[in-house]
Amino acid sequence: MRKTFKQMALCNCATANTLALIGGKWKILILYHLLNHPLRFNELERKLGTITPHTLSKELKELQEDDLVNKEIFAVIPPKTVYSLTNKGSELEPVLREIHNFGKKYPISK
Repeated sequence: MRKTFKQMALCNCATANTLALIGGKWKILILYHLLNHPLRFNELERKLGTITPHTLSKELKELQEDDLVNKEIFAVIPPKTVYSLTNKGSELEPVLREIHNFGKKYPISK
């Protein structure tokens, strides 16, 4: 959980607790991209476009600490690391799909 959201979690509000876990610029997008299938770090980076490797690594680590994302390392050469949703992370699917649908229905005009 991001340090800036820790105070939200202290207010004992269910909505604030959820936002404390998934709030921020990239976490919802990372979770959304992991809905359909596990992805490697570089695949996630490409899908997100402008995220830096440092930021992606930090966000994935926080999502792992909050038990929303699982990191699996395969002992092959070169090493292969795959990220997937945990059971807890998968429970966000309806919310993430509705956020996606809302964005399709109300696109931002440029």
